[in-house]
Amino acid sequence: MGIRDGATLMRGSWQLVRSDRTLLWFPVGAAFWLLVTAGFWLFEGAWVASLHGPRLLFVPVVVLGIYSLTFIGIFFNVALAGAVDAALSGREATFGEGLGVAWSRLGSIAGWATYSLVVQFALSLVESIKGFRWVGKAAEVAWSFATFFVVPLIALEGLGAGDARQRSFGLAKENWRTETGGLATLRAAMFVPCLLFAGAFELLKSGQVHSGAGQALLGLVLVVGVVVGVVATVVRQVFAVSLYRTSAA
Repeated sequence: MGIRDGATLMRGSWQLVRSDRTLLWFPVGAAFWLLVTAGFWLFEGAWVASLHGPRLLFVPVVVLGIYSLTFIGIFFNVALAGAVDAALSGREATFGEGLGVAWSRLGSIAGWATYSLVVQFALSLVESIKGFRWVGKAAEVAWSFATFFVVPLIALEGLGAGDARQRSFGLAKENWRTETGGLATLRAAMFVPCLLFAGAFELLKSGQVHSGAGQALLGLVLVVGVVVGVVATVVRQVFAVSLYRTSAA
């Protein structure tokens, strides 16, 4: 399979999301629990601040907060992958079935959350070094590309985090043309919405628009941009599962 096959597969992923709106409930569920969890850790941080103790007390709160948010994000991605697999297999994709898949993979999800945070921390350190910012950015892109299949492997094969990472490296190497074609198609489709979102954000931030109607219009553009971004993340995950199934077949 080549670059054109990736583009075709990405268009098929978009068609699946259009026809099965159940898949869009997973980012909604993720957003809800991310907000609840973030609120909890903000409350804990305020409580620690009220103690007027050393700043070292904030370290476990920050680490646990970031880890729990990462865990929730991966949990719902695995749940979404499980539902996508059901839809591609001709079964009804339900929210409950997806959650059931994720609940049965808690150990792998926890392991991958740890992997992700450690790698992200290391890449952030590299980017903070003077003259190495673009090296860190390139490594971040390469890591994202190589681990593209981790979530489908956890969801569909029940692999542990380490095994899923190694297997994903191999699949990305075998399918790099198809993966590149699909992701490039998605980015091309998102170019104009991202441009409009960035423009609306900068205009609101600068305060150059003074009329209420203009500000409301820019706010609407931002809301639509967020919705489009959420849909794009779902399409991307559908593409990952579709490409994994195609490769496995």
